[in-house]
Amino acid sequence: MRVPNSLIPRRDRPGQHGAADEAAIGAPGEPAAQAGGVGASAGKPPRSAPGGAAAWEGSTGDSGEEGAAPVSWEASARMLRARRRQLRTAVVMLCLLVAGVTLGLAAYERAEFRHTAMTQAELYARVIESHASRTLTGVSGTLRLMSQSPLLRVAEPDMRAVAQVLGDQLSAQASLRSLAVLDGSGRVLVSSTPTDVGRRIDPARLLRRGMANPPREWLGPLLQVRDLGDLAMTHVPTLGAVALPLVRRVTREDGQELWLVALLNGDYFATQHDLAVADTPMRPLVTDLQGQLISTGAAELRPGQSVSQLPPFKLYLPQREHGSYIADGSDGATAVGAFRTSRQWPLVVLVEQPYAQLRQGWLERTMLFGAVATSMCLLLAVLGMVADRGMRRERQTQRQLLAAHDEIARNQERFRATFEQAAVGMLERSTDGRLLRVNSALCSLLGYTEAEMLALDPEALVHPDDCASSLLNVRRLFAGELSSLTQEKRYRRKDGRYVWVRLNASIARAADGRPAFMLGIVEDVSARRLALKELERARQRELRIGARIQQTLLVQPPDQRVPGLWLSTFNQASQGIDGDFVEFLPLGDRGIDIVVGDVMGKGVSAALIGAATKMQISRCLAELMASPDHRDELPTPAQIVGAVSRALTPNLQQLEAFVTLCHLRIDSRAGKLTWVGCGHEEPMLLTAKGSIKVLANQHPPLGVLDEDSFQQDTMDIASDEALFMCSDGAVDALLPDGSRMGREQITALVTELLQYIHTPAALLHKLRQRLQELGAIFKDDLTMALAMRTLGDPLRSRRELPARLEAIYDVRGLVEYRARQAGLADDEVALFVVACVEAFTNVVRHGQGRPGDSPIELLVSITDEALVVELVHLGEAFDAPVPTALAEFDDYPEGGFGMFIMHSATDKVEHLHDRGINTVRLTHRRALGHV
Repeated sequence: MRVPNSLIPRRDRPGQHGAADEAAIGAPGEPAAQAGGVGASAGKPPRSAPGGAAAWEGSTGDSGEEGAAPVSWEASARMLRARRRQLRTAVVMLCLLVAGVTLGLAAYERAEFRHTAMTQAELYARVIESHASRTLTGVSGTLRLMSQSPLLRVAEPDMRAVAQVLGDQLSAQASLRSLAVLDGSGRVLVSSTPTDVGRRIDPARLLRRGMANPPREWLGPLLQVRDLGDLAMTHVPTLGAVALPLVRRVTREDGQELWLVALLNGDYFATQHDLAVADTPMRPLVTDLQGQLISTGAAELRPGQSVSQLPPFKLYLPQREHGSYIADGSDGATAVGAFRTSRQWPLVVLVEQPYAQLRQGWLERTMLFGAVATSMCLLLAVLGMVADRGMRRERQTQRQLLAAHDEIARNQERFRATFEQAAVGMLERSTDGRLLRVNSALCSLLGYTEAEMLALDPEALVHPDDCASSLLNVRRLFAGELSSLTQEKRYRRKDGRYVWVRLNASIARAADGRPAFMLGIVEDVSARRLALKELERARQRELRIGARIQQTLLVQPPDQRVPGLWLSTFNQASQGIDGDFVEFLPLGDRGIDIVVGDVMGKGVSAALIGAATKMQISRCLAELMASPDHRDELPTPAQIVGAVSRALTPNLQQLEAFVTLCHLRIDSRAGKLTWVGCGHEEPMLLTAKGSIKVLANQHPPLGVLDEDSFQQDTMDIASDEALFMCSDGAVDALLPDGSRMGREQITALVTELLQYIHTPAALLHKLRQRLQELGAIFKDDLTMALAMRTLGDPLRSRRELPARLEAIYDVRGLVEYRARQAGLADDEVALFVVACVEAFTNVVRHGQGRPGDSPIELLVSITDEALVVELVHLGEAFDAPVPTALAEFDDYPEGGFGMFIMHSATDKVEHLHDRGINTVRLTHRRALGHV
């Protein structure tokens, strides 16, 4: 590839060297000078590498002439030794600097660790002291309110009411163990603990040491009791529980003094303090001013134990209210501690943290600093070694630079040869859109000479339909939005014909990263695209043949002559051929079996599995009916599905496929419906009044499990109920907002249509039309089937006819048969048949708004009074012209003569329209003798 000057390093660009460099480079193609001093051949000075004097470092020289080189070998060696000494000195100084910084950081980290630990301990001490003070203040407030109550101040208080008040206050205070009222002699008058009432305790045990005249309210000493009544014992047993009394004096109206005593639970303090320091190594202690433990979470300490040997009691109290220290802790080991005294209560809170943990953290950080410092020193040493080696190799690098320049020139020549001799077209295009170079293969492909190609605008070669996208992609490639470009488009040849090519392009960039030019490879892909087009045609032909086989050989329309039932189906394949199937198996006067199914997947493979499933159903039914067990009775749907499952499941599991299926049997004569559901979309029995019965599945799809027995269910089917069946293609259809259609919306639409549509084909196609109006997108095969139960009148017929004129023969045959059965004369039969054929022809030719593939339903019924023929189809309302009897055919308006025939040959012609459903009804009254 030709490299522009911008891609060559500035020192090596031609024309930018000094005089010495020009002499060193020499003529193009001249080999580089060998390392050997002045030169290997006489009269030719050696090439000098860029860098001037540095190019001679390390050269020994052959001639020995003084001053032959700009810098002598000795001077170059001295310079190299001096630079190496400077490098070593710099490395040592930097290592010492790193060591000093590391030591300073270690000292700073130690001080920071200690300060942070003491600050944290003081914070936790403040939190615990605040909690203890709030607890005591809350209890004090409770006692103060109780002391002001009239219940205690009257001369003869109601002890029952007072006990009720004590119980209520006890339940409201989680920190309280009991509440009691004592008289001056220490007898318990009332207590929240009923067993304590009447006991007498020594009041002095509620006073702290040295308290001669107690105030109105005071905090007593720590008691090794569970309840206040335990103080009445001579020897209080060790119960493992501690309590802290809070006492308030109350003076009654008669002058007698009462003591309100609240016992605070020491365990409550310990639990709350432990929660405050949870997930931390802190150890909380709460003591009185003399150092007696009130609560602690330490396992080696117990309440009542003295910790007065700790530094706060020996060094700081009572001069200071709070502080922190690093000294011996409660466990004898060095600890970081903090203390805080309560301003309202005689309490001291201590928080300790083992100093060994902090010291370990500081040591780990110091070791990390040491490792970093060691790594930095090693890195500096390595960098020094690398720099030293780089100095020695500088000379060699300069020599190699000249060799690299020669290699670039050779690469340019090789790229030039590759560009010109390539078997595919190649081009270079500048950033402003011009063609810089083209090769002979591209010129031969398009029929231009090289000069003609370079004079053309590249976009003028592109087909107009491809020009916009081609220009956009090229701009994005130059802008850096695309790293490479692959695009197929049409190029115009010189003779005017277009040829399909594939362009693979990338950007060559200059040294500063800006785009230099675009390099493109152009391949002729006309033959490949033609082959792909032929392959697509063959695939479509295969799909058409498969769909034709499926619709003609594998899909049979339902029998229109099943007694008591009107049947209709609709199928729409998502890929031209589908795996949904519906099978109708008439059972004579016993009813009909309907099998609906769906094969996993789409396309030809799903259709083949569906065809095999239908064949297996018919085969199993025939085998079961031929067996001795079913000569007198039909095999049940469960027996049929079981036989099909046993035959298909091994093959389906090998193919990693499954089939959902629902086998239904309708006994019109008995009004019974029996079904077996195997994972298929569940059928529904619907009425126009909105009642819904869902036929639930009993089993998973065929091919999932190896089942031996199948369950079937039976229910009654009324004459006004319709059986609606569909595949998951209808339920899973997507609406424009991206939501799923869902069973509920499908059910609502069918129920609405049942209110005014009374034939199955019209309802199914109207349902499809409504789904299209909602914007439903069907991603899967769509199959719908409808069975309407009728009264089974033998004088009433229904046919589902395609909207084609070829179906006239079916209209003529059925109407003529029923007309003769109704007792019409031959001439009446002929005229009535002509009228019906004319009506059918009008629907086919002049029906507006009818979907192209929707059928026309022909209903013929014989009543006691008349023969009635109805043609039901979808479409817009038809405004029938008024028939007039004119003498000349040319005088009739369009359609007027046909209307005249219909009205002349029948007793009554009606054109009815209801919400998109058209009904043409022709009535011919029967003669009285046939009534």
